[in-house]
Amino acid sequence: MRFRRFSAVLVFSLLSGVALIQYFSYKDSHPSTEDAYVQAHIVNIASRVSGPVIKLRVSENDYVNKGDVLFEIDPSVFDAIVQGALANYEIAAQSTGASDAEVGVAKSTLEERKVTLSRAKRALERATSLAQSKLISEAEFDDATATYAEAKASVASASADLRRAESELGAKGEDNARLREASAERTTAELDLAFTKVIAPVSGWVTNLSLREGAMVIARRSQFSIVEDSEWWVEANFKETDLKSMRPGQQATIEVDMYPDLTFEGHVESLGAGSGAVFSLLPPENATGNWVKVTQRFPVRISIKSRHDDPYDIRPLRVGASATVTVDVRE
Repeated sequence: MRFRRFSAVLVFSLLSGVALIQYFSYKDSHPSTEDAYVQAHIVNIASRVSGPVIKLRVSENDYVNKGDVLFEIDPSVFDAIVQGALANYEIAAQSTGASDAEVGVAKSTLEERKVTLSRAKRALERATSLAQSKLISEAEFDDATATYAEAKASVASASADLRRAESELGAKGEDNARLREASAERTTAELDLAFTKVIAPVSGWVTNLSLREGAMVIARRSQFSIVEDSEWWVEANFKETDLKSMRPGQQATIEVDMYPDLTFEGHVESLGAGSGAVFSLLPPENATGNWVKVTQRFPVRISIKSRHDDPYDIRPLRVGASATVTVDVRE
């Protein structure tokens, strides 16, 4: 009887020892943490122009597709600015045409005065020859000389007028500086008008919505957010003692508290370069003399594989949901 009792105790002890060894071996090769939360990209929505909201097309928790109109701002002011920009562009085009005509007039005047100069030069040459032969008076020679000087000065003046007209005209066509400036103002006005319709930049769920029709929105000020549905991951905070064998690419299992009967698959995407305490608002000062050694936790990003068993999104993931992550570090 004693032998049987001793044998039973021995067998139980051996089995318990083996079970404990296997348990600790499994825990060592499959580190786990409950300090984990579901994450996704969150896009803050803000308008690029200011104005009153005339149409709100979404509600809290609505699902929107990329490119959907979220809300509209009163476009009347921006439409008026566009009309003014279009008018300024036409004025610039007309001004450029007038300057081009002035260049043409200046060129014609220069050519006319060059002809006059040529005639005055020939007249002076004849007067010089006749004056040397004493066939004309000195006064007539002086008149020919003065006429030539006046014609020469007129050519110089016309040349200056042409250069000034060409400078005011600038480049021709669409390369003209005034036209390009007016075109840029027109494009800016048209863009501002287009920005009165705020478009969803991503697909996802509308959240934190408090905007209402009639409210005045300020440019670049966030109005609400969209939780993007294209990528989901878990940020798991593992103890530093669990990271000795953890590497990117290792397989992981994820249990979300929201759906206890579901197990998600994933893999280690990256390991944090610093502990959570380092990046906290008030990081610990370990050199103050009251230091206490505390095991630190490091964030590990676990990507979640796409699911194909929930095509109608009956049980979608939620940002911030608690999870339990176990990583197989044997690979």
